[in-house]
Amino acid sequence: MYSYSILFPGQEIPNINLLFSFIKKYPIIKKTFEESSDYIKYNLKKLIENHPQELINKSKYIQLITLTASIAIYRLWKNKNEEIPLMLAGHSLGEYSALVCSKSLKFRDAIKLIIIRNKLMKECMKEKKGAMHAILGLKKCDIQNILRNVKNKKKVSIACINTPYQIVISGEKSIVSKISTICKKNGAKKIFRLSINPPSHCLLMKRAAKKLLKVLKDTTFKKPIFPVVNNVDAKIETSVLAIQKALSRQLYCPVRWMDSIIYLSKKKTSIFLEAGLNNTLTKLNKFLVAIPSISLNNENKFI
Repeated sequence: MYSYSILFPGQEIPNINLLFSFIKKYPIIKKTFEESSDYIKYNLKKLIENHPQELINKSKYIQLITLTASIAIYRLWKNKNEEIPLMLAGHSLGEYSALVCSKSLKFRDAIKLIIIRNKLMKECMKEKKGAMHAILGLKKCDIQNILRNVKNKKKVSIACINTPYQIVISGEKSIVSKISTICKKNGAKKIFRLSINPPSHCLLMKRAAKKLLKVLKDTTFKKPIFPVVNNVDAKIETSVLAIQKALSRQLYCPVRWMDSIIYLSKKKTSIFLEAGLNNTLTKLNKFLVAIPSISLNNENKFI
């Protein structure tokens, strides 16, 4: 008997061709996108079909498409399987997908929250340029040592600990670039810029987090029917207030993805399933655990 833990990706450039074929082939996926479109009063299906890159590249639409696609793919998997997930976890934005699929949060409320979340983050960066860089080849402690020598410590932060040797930094563009250069000189094998703006999981977002918490507290949450591992503490929360506070802190605290996966692996997970259009989390898992990981981006993979 397999024990499945479902993983939900964060913001990523969607595989538009794959998504469009899914929408055409599976009524449940089409219906999920219609739900999302009805709420925002904007036809996401039409956007995906015509795929104007200038719109898709806006974080607002990428986030909505990512959230909707993850929930749609999870629904498709559940339709084809009677298995009950052992646990759920989401990377960054993916935590909202996990909470929807665990019946803790209504789909329409998740859409509302990520729109507000994006707006609040942009307000924090009105007069600043932000950036997020992934540093490959250095450990968290190596980057922490480099950051200790930065004068304006609040302007750059460790944003994600994805694997022992893949750490993301986030903050003001000029300082992030400066730190990346120092990391390169100190042995980083590769550095690449993430197409995420405004920058997430950094101290610049503390003001946005306070405002978001007020909105979260005014939103109806329930105790999840499946345990959800939050990504800032890498642990399961069951109280509504704790879940809301974790979502708020996620804006300025690092995503502890490596710790989250290790936690899940110790809870008798036998297979990880990624409910997303790409293989992002499946690829990361290769550096973290020996447990099989499968991306549900192909109909042949719906176990």
